[in-house]
Amino acid sequence: MCKIGQDTIADPFAAISAIPAGTSTIRDMTDIRFEVPDFVPELCTGCSQCWVQCPDAAIPGVVNTVEQILDTAIAAAADGRPLDRMKQVSKSLAAESRKILKGVPFSTFGNVVSDAYKSLVEKLNWDPERRRALDEEFGAVYSVLAEFPLAKTVPFFDVPERTEKGSGGLLSITVNPEACKGCNICVDVCPENALVTVRQDDEIVNRLRRNWRVWERLPDTPDRYLNVSDLEEGIGVLPTLLLKKGIYRSMVGGDGACMGCGEKTAVHLVVSAIEALMQPRVEAFVQELDGLIGDLDAQARELLAADADLDLAALLEGDRVDVPLDEEKRIRIKRYTDTLATLRDLRWRYVEGPSGQGRANTAITNATGCSSVWGSTFPYNPYPYPWVNHLFQDAPSIAIGVFEGNMRKMANGFTAVRRAKLLRDGTYDPEEHEPFFTRFDWRDFSDDEFGLCPPILSVGGDGAMFDIGFQNLSRLLASGKPIRVIVLDTQVYSNTGGQACTSGFTGQVSDMAAYGKAHHGKEETRKEISLLGIAHRGAFVLQTSQALPSHLIGGVLKALQTRRPALINIYTPCPVEHGLADDWSLHAAKFALESRAFPFLTYDPDAGPSFSDCLDLDGNPDVEETWPKYELEYVDDEGAAQSLEVPLTVADWAATEGRFKKHFRPTPADFPEDELLPFHEYVFAPAEDREGRTPFIQVIDAEKHLERLLVSREIVELAEDRLHFWSQLKEIAGLAVSPAGHDLVEEELAAELEQKLEALREEYEAKLTRLRAAYPPLIARRLAEGLLKANGNSTVTELLARAEAAPDLEPIRFDESALSGLRAAPSVAPATSSAATAAPAATAEAAPAAAPQEVAVAEEEEAEEEGLVLEPYIDTALCTSCDECININKKMFAYDENKQAYIKDPRAGTFRELVLAAEKCTARIIHPGTPLNPKEKNLDKWLKRAEPFS
Repeated sequence: MCKIGQDTIADPFAAISAIPAGTSTIRDMTDIRFEVPDFVPELCTGCSQCWVQCPDAAIPGVVNTVEQILDTAIAAAADGRPLDRMKQVSKSLAAESRKILKGVPFSTFGNVVSDAYKSLVEKLNWDPERRRALDEEFGAVYSVLAEFPLAKTVPFFDVPERTEKGSGGLLSITVNPEACKGCNICVDVCPENALVTVRQDDEIVNRLRRNWRVWERLPDTPDRYLNVSDLEEGIGVLPTLLLKKGIYRSMVGGDGACMGCGEKTAVHLVVSAIEALMQPRVEAFVQELDGLIGDLDAQARELLAADADLDLAALLEGDRVDVPLDEEKRIRIKRYTDTLATLRDLRWRYVEGPSGQGRANTAITNATGCSSVWGSTFPYNPYPYPWVNHLFQDAPSIAIGVFEGNMRKMANGFTAVRRAKLLRDGTYDPEEHEPFFTRFDWRDFSDDEFGLCPPILSVGGDGAMFDIGFQNLSRLLASGKPIRVIVLDTQVYSNTGGQACTSGFTGQVSDMAAYGKAHHGKEETRKEISLLGIAHRGAFVLQTSQALPSHLIGGVLKALQTRRPALINIYTPCPVEHGLADDWSLHAAKFALESRAFPFLTYDPDAGPSFSDCLDLDGNPDVEETWPKYELEYVDDEGAAQSLEVPLTVADWAATEGRFKKHFRPTPADFPEDELLPFHEYVFAPAEDREGRTPFIQVIDAEKHLERLLVSREIVELAEDRLHFWSQLKEIAGLAVSPAGHDLVEEELAAELEQKLEALREEYEAKLTRLRAAYPPLIARRLAEGLLKANGNSTVTELLARAEAAPDLEPIRFDESALSGLRAAPSVAPATSSAATAAPAATAEAAPAAAPQEVAVAEEEEAEEEGLVLEPYIDTALCTSCDECININKKMFAYDENKQAYIKDPRAGTFRELVLAAEKCTARIIHPGTPLNPKEKNLDKWLKRAEPFS
């Protein structure tokens, strides 16, 4: 073995090609790395990026109270000594430390506890001898805490303290020296430079090992520091689930994966999500078994002693008493004892079992490929689960067999529990219940029973699932069996040197798709396994990656809830075959997502009757845009800092990867400017505008100067293909209308509008006809009557006034129906005499407008009905720069000059996005306010979820 300098001996496991679970933990990776991350606690914000992105589960985070940390340090420093005096004052020292943590800027916990000790000993006022003994013990404890890194952060100290005094915890980020491979991903993803790379030497290795021993002694993270409000629904800051030791260490280090392996990160997050879901369920079930065992045992004992003669027992000598037992009672007692034996055995299997570790929470069938190689490089197995590897194409078929066998075993256990409950309640009838138990299988499980079944995973790469094994995968998806298929989509056959495959992209250069004179890489378009999964109609489909860990974890949690097959396709960057740096996998995944090369999607057949109900594109940035935009910062020729807003296109993503490198070349200095066209314009330009033009993208060199790269035709075709797929997804999801649908709707609306216009024209023509017929005779009659009674010197106005006032003048009556509807109609001013134009004025007088005061009151009442509108806001000063809100909507949320989030435009998104951002915020500082759109879909649900943040 590596640790003891010996080779492994032949044993029964090796003879049958079996590797015990979790054996890679015996491997020490110290000698394979040259650098390690070093934690700078005063800069840490608790954003979770480091512990989530680490492929090797080598940098766990744990949150503990000050009291727990001091107790652990005392235990670590004891080294066989009792340290009784430190134990005596540890609670008081913790209280003093909390005072300092709240009132003084934080640097290191070693400084805090040193100052707290000085304050404490002054208050103790002990005699010199006791003080000297206490100082000696504290010195040993301080030596532990001085080098053990602990961070005071907003999410885990300040936020809990605001809710409950004394509840804040300190975060430890500790490197496991045996598992870390030195890939530096954790350093690269840290937004605050709280992790830095240091050259490894003996002193650093020894310090890492000392700190790791302390970490192993720390208690597990208390539940109150997990900011998850609903685990079943995946609501909350899901990366905090990995603060639990048993969840984070769901895989162990020491395996044979390459440094920075995207597959490892993906699988680690998947099994961590499974552990997070299964552990509390199993714990609750064991408690249920304990209660059931206790109840049945008490009932059996009561039944056994029910007919005992107590008076006779008191008179008999000796320590035995005969208890009468008739045949019926004997059968009942036998039923109780058999049931109890079954329940106790079931409990033992959950808690201990043959391995001593209890029942496994999942099982894996792995297709031959890169994941099977690093997962079973003898004798190092990183999985603490049942794991089997078979032929390249057979993982789904093996999974079906494992599923059936496991479900039969689960059915036996649930039968025993159901029978025990009936027996306890006195309702058990063998003739009635046993026939049902005989045919009882997984389809009859209750929701709680189904939730206890360990998920069966079928894991494989794109070669196994897209290509040679696709028929087996399709059969599984059509079977209806709730098996979870994990596709590690690297777009190349990583274990055989990076060969071409159907999951690869157009233009991608690999074995059997080389770049030469005749062919420039892969020519076919990529097969979309997600669409093929959706085509089965009855399967849950998730497409995701480490670009958004919360999307991956949340999607897996949803997939585990469904009683359907689940296809989980995860983009897993391969540094070796993609031509990436060891620390680049997160960036590669983000670029692929944002450029639409690998869009996220969730398809849930139970979400509704239509495809648009079932397909969800959450997680994709700026869904309304062709490509998201970003600021390219550079230095101009005068050395001044500049920025340029450009879209993140497929070409920008491809330019960062070695597999597309040959499709880009620097722009020659003498290249004609009028022959260049920005790539994002070229893609949408018609053929005549492309003629004689070459597409280019903007990049920056090592000195941050702006340069241009010329882009090949193949990358243009790749962009067109990716945008076509993106457009199709939006149409299926109901977020966009197809051209044919647009034309059809436009024609229907135009026809409907024309009909309405024609009806309005006919209505107004009829009204005008009645108007012309009624008003001229009326006006003429009034004028004539007035003139008859007037003298010739009067003006028309005087004549009309006198006619109106004449008592003996009979008013002319006319048909009111001739004017029906005219008062409600808009003013019409036909080109007639001035007398005719006076009619509308008279009509207006007949229906006077509401008084200004009445209008003001009406508006005020309307405002009261609408209620107060509270704008959303962020406590920016407390932001941890975790990127969660930015990833949801870059137009709504933005970073300020200190890289702390604020709400840039509350109207650039939905209330739903505000609530999701608040739920994912590690610092819980986003307040959604009130909805700005009262007609938003499912608003009641989102208002309910927004309540904790109001």
